[in-house]
Amino acid sequence: MVRVHRTVFEKWLWSEIYQCSGCNRKAGAYHRYIYTHWRFLSSRHSRCIRCGSEAIDRLKKRDKVDDFSQNPLALIQALAGAPVNRCSPCRLQYFDWRKPREGANWHS
Repeated sequence: MVRVHRTVFEKWLWSEIYQCSGCNRKAGAYHRYIYTHWRFLSSRHSRCIRCGSEAIDRLKKRDKVDDFSQNPLALIQALAGAPVNRCSPCRLQYFDWRKPREGANWHS
């Protein structure tokens, strides 16, 4: 695999792209922002919108000390009455209807 130049469109999506010198097939890595948001949207269980962790705790009410997500998707869910979740590793709070994964622990 050899690193290759990205087109203008690819620069928006991929942080780096590699190409196989034998078959010319390309593989790359998404930008971190795009990757974590995609995992947030496509997961069956609640994930952190910032770091993608599944170590989520459901809170009874918002904690004024920790950061709160300004993500438009989480804010739309807030308007719909979704419960507050908190990511243990990065301490971000956000609204999400999906339940946290059972047994997810950020130390493992």
